[in-house]
Amino acid sequence: MNDLLSLPLAERLKLAQALWDSIAAEQKDPELTDSDRQLIDQRLERFLVDGDLGLAADSVLAALEQSL
Repeated sequence: MNDLLSLPLAERLKLAQALWDSIAAEQKDPELTDSDRQLIDQRLERFLVDGDLGLAADSVLAALEQSL
């Protein structure tokens, strides 16, 4: 570990990026339970029926700021 820490900054950054890239490449989608899948399906069906997009993020954030 000390050998790695003694590398020049540019080399350590390259190594750190390579490590993060290798971790990202191995990431898998989370395992969903049957109840998770059912809930997602229900919410999607509700959205497809009513088409309600909800509130814009800006509106929600503005309301939150006003309440603080």
